[in-house]
Amino acid sequence: MKQRTPPMAMANKLARLLTPERPDYEYLKKVFQHTRTILAVTKTQAEKRLPELLTDEELLAFYDAAWHTQSSVHLIMIKILVYTGVRNAELAALRLRDVDLKKCQIRVEQGKGQKDRYVLFPETFKGELGQYIAHQKQAGAEYLLESNRLKPFSTRRIRQIVKDYAAAAGIEKRVYPHLFRHQIITFLTKEGIISPKLQLISGHADEKSLAIYRDLALSDVSDEYEQAMKRFPLK
Repeated sequence: MKQRTPPMAMANKLARLLTPERPDYEYLKKVFQHTRTILAVTKTQAEKRLPELLTDEELLAFYDAAWHTQSSVHLIMIKILVYTGVRNAELAALRLRDVDLKKCQIRVEQGKGQKDRYVLFPETFKGELGQYIAHQKQAGAEYLLESNRLKPFSTRRIRQIVKDYAAAAGIEKRVYPHLFRHQIITFLTKEGIISPKLQLISGHADEKSLAIYRDLALSDVSDEYEQAMKRFPLK
């Protein structure tokens, strides 16, 4: 097989050929557009692959490592990551007032795309979360995740906590906050919750689906979410 001419060498050849035409940007754009058509060259889409998810056993081992430290803020942090699929920056910005225990919802203000949305958490988590919030309010906290000195967790701090517990659990896979977002979305997909309901839960806003979102309330999804979460390995 004949070896290809290096891209820079080919560019020099084409430049010498095109220089007499005194090309501008639009001219070159059209030339290469027609060239791609003649050569039947199409853009190849890079295959998107999910990261290596945790097995049920690994997920339980991860939580067990956190549970043994008896840090209530860490346990709440992990469960919110796992149950809701919120992004790291969104989690760090959550305030106590954002939690609606009655509806089992958390308001995510100005999440990705500068849009407010709500995420769900299971009914079984309501009591534990309610007790935690009551304690945090008594301590004078404002944010959902704060240190003993009432300083909100940074995204870097959240990443480090997750990494430390993964190491303590003996998990060799790379474990980071966003992995749990993939974890819950994959689980709910397997449970039969499909788009656009899954997009509503996860906050994946597709411009083409905005018309559907206007007519779809979160309450329409909550029952399916609740039933699915009864089968989630982490309780």
